[in-house]
Amino acid sequence: MGVIEYAVSEARPERGQDTGEGARPAGHPEARLVSRLEGPQVKRACGHAGVQARGRGRRRAALAALGLLLAAAGLATPTGPGALAQGAVLGSAEMKARQAALLQASLADPANLDAAFEYAMVSAQVGDYEAAISTLERMLVFAPGLPRVQLELGVLYLRLGAEDVAATYFESALAAPNVPPQVAERVETYLAAIARKEAPAKVSGMLTTGVRVQSNANASPEGRRIQLNGTTFLLDDTATGKSDVNGFLSGNVNFSYDLGLQGDSLEADLVFYGARYGRLDRLNTEMAELTAGPTLNLARFGIDDARLGLYGIVNGIRLDGANYGAGVGAGLRLGMRVREKDEINARLEVRRRWFNDTARYPTASDRAGYAVRAVATYHHRFTAAFTGRLSVMADYEDARVGWKTSLEGGVSAGLTYRFASPFGGEAGPWSIDLEAGYTRRGFSRPDPLVNRSRSQRDNEAWLRSVLTMPVGGRGTAVALTGELRRQQSTYDLNDYTNALGMVTLMQRF
Repeated sequence: MGVIEYAVSEARPERGQDTGEGARPAGHPEARLVSRLEGPQVKRACGHAGVQARGRGRRRAALAALGLLLAAAGLATPTGPGALAQGAVLGSAEMKARQAALLQASLADPANLDAAFEYAMVSAQVGDYEAAISTLERMLVFAPGLPRVQLELGVLYLRLGAEDVAATYFESALAAPNVPPQVAERVETYLAAIARKEAPAKVSGMLTTGVRVQSNANASPEGRRIQLNGTTFLLDDTATGKSDVNGFLSGNVNFSYDLGLQGDSLEADLVFYGARYGRLDRLNTEMAELTAGPTLNLARFGIDDARLGLYGIVNGIRLDGANYGAGVGAGLRLGMRVREKDEINARLEVRRRWFNDTARYPTASDRAGYAVRAVATYHHRFTAAFTGRLSVMADYEDARVGWKTSLEGGVSAGLTYRFASPFGGEAGPWSIDLEAGYTRRGFSRPDPLVNRSRSQRDNEAWLRSVLTMPVGGRGTAVALTGELRRQQSTYDLNDYTNALGMVTLMQRF
C-alpha cells in the first residue's frame, strides 16, 4: 500500500494549491525578480529629465550559507554588487533597512533615478509591490517612455493579478523606439503568457523522471526476529527490509475550459506514474487517475478570491505486472485567498476501491471497500524569499476485514526558501523546501495471524528536504531530494525505517 500511496502523492500536486509565487513553474516569467536598469539608460533618462544622475550606490547582497540534509550537498551563494541585481535575497531585517535607506535617498533627491530604481527593486524583493509600482510610475514622470521601467511595471502588475494593466505596460514598452532586444524578448514572452491565460481552453502540466535510492524500499522490518501471537518467529531473509534503486516517470496534465460564466470553468486532470526497481520487481508499479468536473467562482456569493471544484474520480493500479486495484469516486476542492499573503486549500474525496488477489499479493482483496480522505493546507508568504505551509489530514479506509479497516490523522509543516541562482541567467530562482510530518494510524480489529488481542497501531514521522534548481528559461528544473521516514508499530511486521535519496528532472509545459 505504501508504494501506491507514495506514487500518487509524488505524481499529483494539489490543483489550485499555492496560487501565489510559490505555484509558478520554474522559468515562468512571473517567477523572475525585477531586473536591474542598466547604467547607460539611467543616464539617458536623467538627461531627458534635465537632471544629472548621481553615481551609483554600491549594492550589497549576502545570502546565508546554505546547509541541507541532502546527501553531501552544499551550496555557497554569490555575494557582491551583482548578486542583488540578479535576484538575491538578503536577510529580512537587512532588506528592510536597505529599503528604508533607499526611500530616504529617493525622497531627498526625487530625480535620482538610480536610487529610485534600486528602491523599487528591493521593495519588490521584500514583497512590497505597491511601493515598487508607485516608485516606477513616478520614474516615468521624470523620464517618460523608458522600456525597461515599463517592462518591470508590467511584471509587478502581473504578480498582483492585474493582467489588463500589465499588458498595457508591456505593449507600451514594445512600441517605444530603440527597444533593447532583451527587453523586447521578455515583453513578448509575457504577452504570450497573458494571451494563453486569457484563452478559453488551456492545457498545462509537468513531466517528471528520475532515480530513487532507498535503504528499505519494501518498508519491512530490519531484523528477522518478530513476535506472532506471543511466539518468536524468524522471517525469511526475503521478507526483511531491502535497499534498492528504481527509476520512475510521472506526469500531471491539466485541461481547463473557461465557461465564460463569471469565472467558472471545466477542469480535468490526468495523473500517471510508473516505476521499475532493480531487485524488488514485485514493487514495479503503474498507475493512472483521471479527475474531471466544474470549478465555480464563489464571487457570485460575495466570497472574493475563492473557487470551489466538484469532480469525479476514476483510477487503476498495476503492481508486479498484474492488475492490482481500481476505484471510482467523487471529490470537493476549495481554494481561497483569505488575505494578501494567506491562502487556504482543502479537499474532500470519497472513493470505492477494489483490489485483485495475485500470486504475490494473495490477500489484496481484503482491503476492498470505501475510503474517505480530507486534507486542508494553510499557506503564508512571510517575505518574497520565505513561504510556509501547515497541513492537517484525516483518512478513513473501510475494508472487507476489520484488521484492514483503519483511521488515520496527521499533520505536516513546510518552509520554502527562494534565492538567486548562483549562476545567474534567466532560469529563475532556486529553492530549498523543508518539510516535517507525523501521522497516527489505528486499525479497528486485531489481526488474528499477528496478535489476537491487540489491534495494530502505527506512528509514522518523516523529514524531507528538496533543493530545486531551474535550468534554462523554459520550465526545466533539476531537484535533489533527501528523506528520512520512521514508522513505529505495535506489529513488528510493520515497524521500519527508510532513508531516501532522489534525483529528479522536471519539465513544465
